[in-house]
Amino acid sequence: MRDAGVAGPDWSRADLVAAMIAVAPAALGGAVIKAGAGPVRDCWLEQMRELLPAGAPWRKIPTHISESRLLGGLDLTATLQAGRPVAQTGLLAEADGGVAVLAMAERSRRVTDAHLAAVLDRGEILVAREGLEARVPSRFAVIALDEGVEDDEQVSRVLRERLAFLLDLRPFGIRDIDV
Repeated sequence: MRDAGVAGPDWSRADLVAAMIAVAPAALGGAVIKAGAGPVRDCWLEQMRELLPAGAPWRKIPTHISESRLLGGLDLTATLQAGRPVAQTGLLAEADGGVAVLAMAERSRRVTDAHLAAVLDRGEILVAREGLEARVPSRFAVIALDEGVEDDEQVSRVLRERLAFLLDLRPFGIRDIDV
């Protein structure tokens, strides 16, 4: 509970952004969340996750994810066992209908941002490599976690343009959160 005598930042906008993304993740594209790692950001992410429908996917995209893990590709082990090409599901296909959380988005590689932008635009993943060709439906929201401090540390423009919200949680302390 807030101290009535102290005016702090208003958490209601953060609540609203989480609720809107939960209602229509793919339609809104997602949000850039400006905040360092810590309890405020963790609280918002947990709130966001709880607002999603039961069973909605929640996938974390590490900073240096490989292209085959992101999009899918040839599953070498299964291919050797089966004696024929076997496709591996990528993380973006696994996120279909839910949320993909991009860690340290300000440091994300251009190729990762380009793939995310293409899938957000088309609503599907096009895989055409390693002897495989597939179109896999994938519609999700991206939560781009921006921990950048300097002016040159920002989420790429190509990704920012596709996400509906920019939410700055830096002014909030743990006591400002309405939960």
